[in-house]
Amino acid sequence: MSRRSDEETIQAILDGKLDAQSFEAFENRLRQEPELRELYRSYSRMTHVLEEKFAHSEPVIVPIKKRSTRPLVIFAAAACAAILAVAPALFLHDRDAEATVLLGPESRGRVVHLESSADPLELVRGSVIELEHGSASIDFPNGAKAYFEGPGTLKYAGDHSFHLNEGRVWIEARGVSESIVCTTGDLRVTAPDGEFGLIASRDQRQELHVLRGNVQVTTSDRTTSQIGAGESALWADATLTTGRDFGVFSTGFPAAVEIFLEDFDESEPTPLAGKQPDVGSGPWTIERGGPVIENGVLDTSGNGRHAAFAPLGGAPLDELSHVLLLTLETESPDTARFHSEGWAGVSLYTGDQERVFVGDPNGPEKGWALHPVGYEARHACPLLAGSNVVTLRYDFRSGHAQLFEGTDTSGPALASEWISPGLRFDRLRIANGSQADGAVDAGKPASAAGDGPDVLIRGDIALRRIKVTVLSAEQENRAGQP
Repeated sequence: MSRRSDEETIQAILDGKLDAQSFEAFENRLRQEPELRELYRSYSRMTHVLEEKFAHSEPVIVPIKKRSTRPLVIFAAAACAAILAVAPALFLHDRDAEATVLLGPESRGRVVHLESSADPLELVRGSVIELEHGSASIDFPNGAKAYFEGPGTLKYAGDHSFHLNEGRVWIEARGVSESIVCTTGDLRVTAPDGEFGLIASRDQRQELHVLRGNVQVTTSDRTTSQIGAGESALWADATLTTGRDFGVFSTGFPAAVEIFLEDFDESEPTPLAGKQPDVGSGPWTIERGGPVIENGVLDTSGNGRHAAFAPLGGAPLDELSHVLLLTLETESPDTARFHSEGWAGVSLYTGDQERVFVGDPNGPEKGWALHPVGYEARHACPLLAGSNVVTLRYDFRSGHAQLFEGTDTSGPALASEWISPGLRFDRLRIANGSQADGAVDAGKPASAAGDGPDVLIRGDIALRRIKVTVLSAEQENRAGQP
């Protein structure tokens, strides 16, 4: 993009005239282009200063039609004179806007300002970053940086000072003149020149990990300690414990690494048994039945029971690469083969143990279900219109599993469940069955499903695509690695 085009886009944002799709594309570029962030910051500062100084002048700012290679603004004569007086200071001081903030991919959150007129992409005194999940990056003009991961909230108190209510934050203050301060409920961390990570949990547990340099930590009982590189401090049960714990923290937005893909694009009838996925570490194996791909769809219909497994390889989940996304696309729900009284769907396994299921649940309800190991499925939502696409998001750190409509997990979740944290999935299963089958799979007798007329009716699902992605923190983003 040309500088002229970028300036016009920025002007449209500041005027509130840019549509949502264009704004999202611009945000994506801001994540990747430091020069564009600085250009945006410069224009935004100028706008804030003018709005503040000339809020009661008429006219203040009048946009005009494009006439030259740069967007132009006409000001009142008094305003022009005043601008000449204040312009040298515009880029020496940040006024209220002190940092730039960007939400990461696959993130759901917002920046809340005390004043509604504040720029949504900048932090001002009193701004709060609220994350349901995902991350946000923070850049200061002086070179200091921070990376915040939710769920949680991070408040900016001004003058390079934060308060972490919940979540985890990485902060780098090397080579800057101002000290970075970050507080939690019981800790105050001051870093005049260093790099550290801070974690605050709902159970009042707070952790400090110093990655480079030295920081000072003061507790709520006014005890002060110096913590050096490679050392940590844990606050729990009103006690601060120090030790050597080389913690690791993400410092930037993760990359999406595709570890499995099956698009069932075969037009001729193709048995799933022995087929190599489009992306994956091994072929499909069949435990029950004999599912066949035909016309780009894997269909389990026919009142037969099927179960097929494929191994999951690739980047493992860990404390940094901690999010897995499982996206399923099915045939249109208007077809009869999508739903019946039984169940059908896709499960993630660890060894021989089923961990989480996504699919069509037992019973007459038409919709999707998300549930951990067990017999009772959790009904998630009404049947979605058109081609069904849903995405499961699993957080390795917390064990939180959420189900979203479509491929984007930055919107509201259809359903959520807490399963075990720290799981590493190594197999994927496609299966269908009846309510009685579900009881037997859960280790119960078939009679546990009841004796009604529908307990032996098997469900169906018609799959068009399965994709598994890990949001991976790349090696250069792994702060604190020796």
